[in-house]
Amino acid sequence: MATRRASNDMRQWLETMVAIESPSGDAEGIGQVMDVVAEVLGDKGAVSRTPTSAGPMLEVSRGQGGALILAHADTVWSRGTLAEMPWREQGDWVYGPGCLDMKGGIAIAMAAIRNLPDNVPYTLLITPDEEVGSDASREAIEEAARRSRLVLVLESGMPGGAVKVGRAGVGDYTLHIRGVESHAGLEPEKGASAIKELAHHIQWIEGLENKVLGTTLNMGVVQGGTRSNVVAGKAWAHIDIRVTTRSEMERIEAILSAPPRFDARCEVVYEGGFNRPPMEPNAQSQTWFREASDIWRQVTGEDLAGVRVGGASDGNFTAPLAPTLDGLGPVGQGAHARNEGVDWRYMEPRRQLVQELLVRAGRS
Repeated sequence: MATRRASNDMRQWLETMVAIESPSGDAEGIGQVMDVVAEVLGDKGAVSRTPTSAGPMLEVSRGQGGALILAHADTVWSRGTLAEMPWREQGDWVYGPGCLDMKGGIAIAMAAIRNLPDNVPYTLLITPDEEVGSDASREAIEEAARRSRLVLVLESGMPGGAVKVGRAGVGDYTLHIRGVESHAGLEPEKGASAIKELAHHIQWIEGLENKVLGTTLNMGVVQGGTRSNVVAGKAWAHIDIRVTTRSEMERIEAILSAPPRFDARCEVVYEGGFNRPPMEPNAQSQTWFREASDIWRQVTGEDLAGVRVGGASDGNFTAPLAPTLDGLGPVGQGAHARNEGVDWRYMEPRRQLVQELLVRAGRS
């Protein structure tokens, strides 16, 4: 009976939250999602809201220590998406913008907390800006992690229910090149082409990759020059960098701080940095993964896989501060895509997994 009720509650809460459009930067919509959470959990802990430049941040907590549950209320979907992509149910699946990433995770957290024994301490932190880098909430996330015995990130899980034990760190750089303009027909030798310098850097930066260690660099946007008959005086490129270890992050940072110049007349600057460090497994997180595996086996009879992924989350911030398990949210398909959906068969097992991890983390 309790299992069926928890499942029904999660479905109702999720449908209600999906019906609230809450794109990043939309403080009103984000606040309305948090209203739903506060109403459901108001008698299960102390509720507080903190305004930020990205919208409100919600914390529900009880006692000291225990686990920190991390979730975010913002989605990648702009207002008006519901008209084209409404909530729908089909067999074992439910669909709708934000249902997988990550309002389904919020619903799991709500059900786990509602069914949690009253003596178990916990903190639930729901942020407004994960999809755009968590600049406004990072400090609060890290502070909460330092106070916690374990961090549970309720981003979506992987196929078969696998959780995420490692994530790539993300670098966001812009390459700026200033050359020397000249007439391409009359005095080309007096010019120093920023575009030609950029072309050299496209080749050079590929040489910094280390795919064995999971380091990738993608120069995904390039632009330069003014007219075809002018030697280009400026060019720029936007670069995405992924690393799986801190040592690789530091290697890339050091190299890009002093880049080469293939034409000495050009100025070359790599501007930016890593907005999320890599989430690396450690002895403590591996111990908690074994706890999660034990619970999952008891609940489902199946083994729990732990995988490393290239995407980042707020778990990247917490992993250096407290043992962190990520991907504990719903299992489904199409995050950030038009077919975004949740496989409902995993929701109740996920609720039980999260709830029991909260219990074990709350033991003194």
